[in-house]
Amino acid sequence: CMMEVIFRTRRLQRNYEDGNQAARQWGRDVAERYVFRIVQLREIQDFYQLYAVPSLRLHALRGSGNSELSIYLIGRWRLIVSKGDTEQSIVIEEVSNHYDD
Repeated sequence: CMMEVIFRTRRLQRNYEDGNQAARQWGRDVAERYVFRIVQLREIQDFYQLYAVPSLRLHALRGSGNSELSIYLIGRWRLIVSKGDTEQSIVIEEVSNHYDD
């Protein structure tokens, strides 16, 4: 079975479905890596297997004791995610240029 990917917002889902829209928002390189990462996440069996994929550079976000995790996209860009209601689901929270807030 594959991971269920849940998008926090309609815009995040539309940016996955329409790469041109994503490119307008984040630039072509970030948009392409975003779509690639979503496809990659869908292929993983369960949430805890994410830690076994070195290229994701998965780590918990510091501060505020939240349950959000960061996945590397490209350059300074990160995909912010959290565990869904089941171990076979992940929530896409946001795309962040993490060091340029």
